[in-house]
Amino acid sequence: MKLKNLNPLFLSLCVALPYGCSTTSHKEESTDIAEVESEDDGSVQPEVEPTEIDEAIDDESTTKSAETVPEIGSEEDEINQALKNGIPIELNDKVEKWIDYFVNKNPEAFQRFMDRGQPYKKMIVAMLRDRGIPTELYYLAMIESGFVLHAKSPMAAVGFWQFIPGTGRRYGLRVDNYVDERRDPRRATIAAAMYLSDLNNVFDSWYLALSAYNAGEMRIMNAIMRGKSRDFWQLVKDKQLPAETMDYIPKFMAAFLIGTNPEKYGFRRPTQDANEDLVAVNVPSPISLHTVSEYASVPLVTLQVANPHLVKGMTPPGTQNYKIWVPKTFVSNVNDNQERLATARLNISSTRIAKVEKADRADKADSSPKAALANKKFHRVRRGEHLAMIAEKYGMTVGQLKVFNRLTSSTIRPGMKLKIRGTEIAEADDNKNDRDDKRLVADTDTRGSGTYRVRRGDNLHEIAKRFGVSVQSLKKMNKLRRTDLRIGQVLKVAKNG
Repeated sequence: MKLKNLNPLFLSLCVALPYGCSTTSHKEESTDIAEVESEDDGSVQPEVEPTEIDEAIDDESTTKSAETVPEIGSEEDEINQALKNGIPIELNDKVEKWIDYFVNKNPEAFQRFMDRGQPYKKMIVAMLRDRGIPTELYYLAMIESGFVLHAKSPMAAVGFWQFIPGTGRRYGLRVDNYVDERRDPRRATIAAAMYLSDLNNVFDSWYLALSAYNAGEMRIMNAIMRGKSRDFWQLVKDKQLPAETMDYIPKFMAAFLIGTNPEKYGFRRPTQDANEDLVAVNVPSPISLHTVSEYASVPLVTLQVANPHLVKGMTPPGTQNYKIWVPKTFVSNVNDNQERLATARLNISSTRIAKVEKADRADKADSSPKAALANKKFHRVRRGEHLAMIAEKYGMTVGQLKVFNRLTSSTIRPGMKLKIRGTEIAEADDNKNDRDDKRLVADTDTRGSGTYRVRRGDNLHEIAKRFGVSVQSLKKMNKLRRTDLRIGQVLKVAKNG
């Protein structure tokens, strides 16, 4: 079973998340951050660093604003296929029960859920899709929170995706006296996508991944061990899962079926426009949103609505800068007033701030993008990326990247977490890469001077880079109209003579 390869840290926490908006109160509740902090002793190593969330939101800001996102359910994936093939007969009653509940017993609430989620829908679907997560899981946020930003469960789970503090921190979200990024729809959606991807990698089943999201990794692990099955439906039949988890998948499916065809069930299709595009902009920290509003001529209410996670209306102390969300139309206002904003930083724990900043300057003397990449330990694969592209970004060879991650092929998928080149690469790995390079050189004379035989995993970009030519030159040299290659194909890599 795949379970024998689990990361012990990943399974060390039993994550008990709430199981649906219909059983919890969504009125805004005050958050006692000091109490929240006491629940996490900091002994668990995070799966995702906060810097990874920052990098992801930078990418989203530049690539997603104009993208057209396919309608939920229109792309092929496991959940969509399961629905197309029919819901297993033993759960028909359960799914129908939840459809009946939403349609006949609580239709006003379900309509509110759809309406509240609509302005965020494009953003959430794009972020899920970009990380290889089925876009149907938009409806997971619906049954978790009803898209109430300040939804809080008795387990202290908060936000659209109902993260408890410990799990939020494990996946790169800051939760403290000044900031609760579980309330940030964009940061929390990125963290949820990473968490769901890890759960699916562990359990090799989206149904079990969703069950673990609801009940916790260890409870689902124990259910699998007791039931001696990795089939969700069999575990339900044998009553190995908690009662609320057995209802969780049918509830999700009911929300999906209604949400994708609301008219069929007597609901009105939401018509709200998508929220205004927001861009993550660095501002000096700590600073109040009131000051940013005054100095950069951005309406205060606009900043407050865009940054619901700043629980005290200010960015956190202990860091030089912090990324806030600003509507695209006001980005230049903030950027043009950076020096003025720096003079208006709040004097909170100034000794501590100075100490942190001194350490930051020592650790990050070179803040160039190249230096930042050199300090990274992992890379999350995004849609459209391939090994050669990632290897080039971090100054590696494809061979090194494959060896370091124990990849036997060049196939990667969105959401995968790859180790990238660092000082800890084993000497044996480099030796293997040297052998690969020698074989590559030896292959160049397979048909006279300056030719190369294509091997498994090769692509034009990598081959061109190896031999110091451009892809365009390589295509022209070999009269190639496309970039597709086949194993065994012989390419000219230099002009004759």
